[in-house]
Amino acid sequence: MLNFLSIQVSDEGHTSTGEKLSFVNLDESIEQHSEDSGICVSKSSTKSSPDHSSVGDGSILSPTNSRIEDIGKRAQDLIERINERRAMDQHVMNSFEEELTKKVSEMCQQVREQMFDYYEQHSQGIQAIITELSEVLEKSSQLSMELQEASQTLNAINKNLQHVTEQ
Repeated sequence: MLNFLSIQVSDEGHTSTGEKLSFVNLDESIEQHSEDSGICVSKSSTKSSPDHSSVGDGSILSPTNSRIEDIGKRAQDLIERINERRAMDQHVMNSFEEELTKKVSEMCQQVREQMFDYYEQHSQGIQAIITELSEVLEKSSQLSMELQEASQTLNAINKNLQHVTEQ
């Protein structure tokens, strides 16, 4: 299997809420291979078989090596742009979350104020009803006492009449 580059996902960076961000890195530990020749491209010289001429310092592979390096650089640039965009996305999400939290707090405060205004308006109405009820109960209590006095007076008159008729 031929590997030109390997990409791994690392857990570097954190959001403001402690979540880990995933960034892409180029894994440079994998040897690069030329797809055409099957020759392992590295800085060390390669040994040749008796049937082939010696490669020596790898100068024959220079164009392939520069193409591989170019592809590696492009891949690294692409990875850096991906990481930058991920960081920007995270920043946008954090800003959105902060704005949303701010707006929700403002709305809750407005609802709370409206609720207290509603309570105040109805408290005045309820207070008027309670005052009226207190007056009615006081009047009812007075009438009950007067009725009880009248009942006692009638009861006393009735006893006196019964006494008079018996005599």
